[in-house]
Amino acid sequence: MARVTPAELEGNAVQSSLLARVLARRPEILKAFGRLDATARFHGSLPAGLKESIRRATAGEVGCEYCQSLGAYEPNPDDRRESLAVAYALMIADDPTAISDGQFDVLREEFGEDEIVELTAFICFVAIAGQLFGAALKLEPASAEEAAAYQAVVGCR
Repeated sequence: MARVTPAELEGNAVQSSLLARVLARRPEILKAFGRLDATARFHGSLPAGLKESIRRATAGEVGCEYCQSLGAYEPNPDDRRESLAVAYALMIADDPTAISDGQFDVLREEFGEDEIVELTAFICFVAIAGQLFGAALKLEPASAEEAAAYQAVVGCR
């Protein structure tokens, strides 16, 4: 059971998700996080599918059952950029101070500096931050309906 009672919130399954209902206890935070999430997830030069792969891969590392229930990570070994982005995200989730200059140089082989900033912002400010929130408050797994609605919005493969 979640450590905080979710607020009532109307909307579709994504808009009234457990995460949104818990954040709705502080509407100004829900609104600001929603804007940040939408901007980081759906805008910029990196594809939303790459970002969703990162979110899925880090959910288990961080330990958010709710986030894990929204979709399992399926590695795509044929996509070097996605593989590097996911590896980078997992290193950040594990210990961001342990990332060596050599590992970062490998990231630079596939990503420009603007993309690295976008990637790091998504990983730190949206993916891992949301997962830490869910893990700390022990959010339960999403319902099948909520997970399906989420997957439809993010356009999962």
